[in-house]
Amino acid sequence: MPLDKKVQEALAKKLRQEMKLMDVEEVKKDLVEWLEQIPFPNYPGAASWADCIKTFPAKPEEQQMESGMRLRVNFRLYTDDNEYLVSFLESLNPNSRGKYILTVHVNWQKQEKQIQEQLETIYFGKFDDGLKAKHTIWAQTIEKEQIRAALDSCAIAILGNELQGEPSYETAGIPIKIPQVAAKFPSSDD
Repeated sequence: MPLDKKVQEALAKKLRQEMKLMDVEEVKKDLVEWLEQIPFPNYPGAASWADCIKTFPAKPEEQQMESGMRLRVNFRLYTDDNEYLVSFLESLNPNSRGKYILTVHVNWQKQEKQIQEQLETIYFGKFDDGLKAKHTIWAQTIEKEQIRAALDSCAIAILGNELQGEPSYETAGIPIKIPQVAAKFPSSDD
């Protein structure tokens, strides 16, 4: 006897809603294992990569929510010129359980401040849309099993953002010449 379509949909919805939200500590563990491939650069106030990761565990009431996004895990990486914010987000929609969004932003706060100043200036003149996703360099929807591969993609995106075609300075120097020494081979007379 086939189930009524409405009963099937209600059962599927209930099962999806009962799926747990992100296991933040497990994601943090995977993230730390991935980061440990890179020597820790001694960030101020941190003794290891684990100290640099911020977590935002699920609250019981979020399990029942039908929509919305929630930041779960983030950390920052710094280079000489840029600051990168890597974030794991989760949709609270029951149909999206078990799927997450991994994003990488460059100079998030700096550009946000610039955008805000630009909006204030534009607001008093002709209004153009000043908000653009210029600071997002990577975004990907992933499942739990794809975290390491997605983090590799993030690293490639960061490297791509850092690389330049040619250095802005001219290299000075002359290649070192190897002195030519006449080799003396033993002869049969010796």
